[in-house]
Amino acid sequence: MEFISRISDDTQRKQVPAAREVFLIEANEKIILFSGTAGFIMEISSEERARVNKLISRPSFNLQELSVLFPELDIDRLQVDPPVNDGVLSGNKGFQPDAAVLFPTLDCHLRCTYCYSSGGEQKIDMDRFVARATIDFIIRNAVGNHSEECGLEFHGGGEPTWNWPVFEFSLDYFEAQARKHGLLPAVSLATNGMLSLRQIDRIAACIPKVQVSLDGMADIQNVQRPTSTNKRSFPIVSHTVSALLGRGVAVTIHSVITERGIGRIPEIVRFFGENFPGAAVQIEPNFPCGRGSVTNERFPSTTLFVKGLIEAFKVAETLGVDITYSGVNPQLDQARNRFCGITVPNFIVTPTGLVTACNEVAEMKHPFAKYFIYGCLDRSTERFMFDYERIAWLHSYRSSRHPECGECLARFMCAGECLVKNMSAEGVSRPSLMNPRCMINRELTRFLVVDRIRNKKERR
Repeated sequence: MEFISRISDDTQRKQVPAAREVFLIEANEKIILFSGTAGFIMEISSEERARVNKLISRPSFNLQELSVLFPELDIDRLQVDPPVNDGVLSGNKGFQPDAAVLFPTLDCHLRCTYCYSSGGEQKIDMDRFVARATIDFIIRNAVGNHSEECGLEFHGGGEPTWNWPVFEFSLDYFEAQARKHGLLPAVSLATNGMLSLRQIDRIAACIPKVQVSLDGMADIQNVQRPTSTNKRSFPIVSHTVSALLGRGVAVTIHSVITERGIGRIPEIVRFFGENFPGAAVQIEPNFPCGRGSVTNERFPSTTLFVKGLIEAFKVAETLGVDITYSGVNPQLDQARNRFCGITVPNFIVTPTGLVTACNEVAEMKHPFAKYFIYGCLDRSTERFMFDYERIAWLHSYRSSRHPECGECLARFMCAGECLVKNMSAEGVSRPSLMNPRCMINRELTRFLVVDRIRNKKERR
């Protein structure tokens, strides 16, 4: 494919350091100098490439030395914000989360063919005791941290609104406690969209940002995300998206691409843009786990996913749709040193009061529970108990420390990718290259770098 570049043969043959920061990319007779950490992309000549190769091959190479060769680097600078620094945790003193994710239930209206948690197969609901204790804990921390706001997200597990009494109680209690302590309550929701009109009105009144799972047109949605009685979900979910947008809610449509839709990504994005104007779109490839392991939902073709997403970027630009994929920022304007909040770690509370760092690991029977579940609510004391050694391990972990990540130009775009998806069945962190998303991240980064140069020339 013409639009996907390759790393220069010169740089591939060299023994590069693990912390490599500069890459030479060749594509369409162009030679491009790229650094995800410093945030620059520039086209150079073959003579300049030789000088760059000589410079970066030195063991003592410093990124600042490039400014001697290219004084104009500041002009071509892309990055505005440096990678987030999570600091250092020492014992229990550094862990005072002032934001939480609640899993009100493991139950669900739907039986999605690929669901990572096999939602709906267990009728386990959170009670008000767990919800209240969680909210009290983060409010205390927010006050102690002198924070201006406190965050609460509803996720699953199952469908958060399925346990509507606790969902609604949590909304009211959180807002009241935040206001009482002079904090701004920041609330968000991830939902399957199977909402009644009353629920839509309630959510729109107090939750400004909502993610709705909708995989595409009716023929895709109804097969991949059927109801628990094997009925169509598209009519209700599509109505929910339109209704929330009509009430001024910032909606992100989350679409999972399986083998059914792998050749239709541009069509899916066009459908969203034309039918739900104003909605942002997040496209993700299916990753086999949970129910997907039983239904044989495989990872779709990485080559077709990259090709489809690149075409979808063009469709989105034409329609004014904000489109994202978690592995690479399309704007290339934010380097990352962690893929997600697992290494903070996230403070996610399950229906039974367990505390996990990962949405996908919510029960003790999960094979990775010993790595990600790091606490629980003690009902007798109404206090959360934590394993601080496990918290410290999560906080210090970086997938991008794998040696092959140091040689990858997407290292500071994906930060080594999802830790759970990088783990083997035995719980051992594998090289990121064994994760098929790795190929997607590399090829998308190369395309976006080359495309940035092409767009610069066209604007001139």
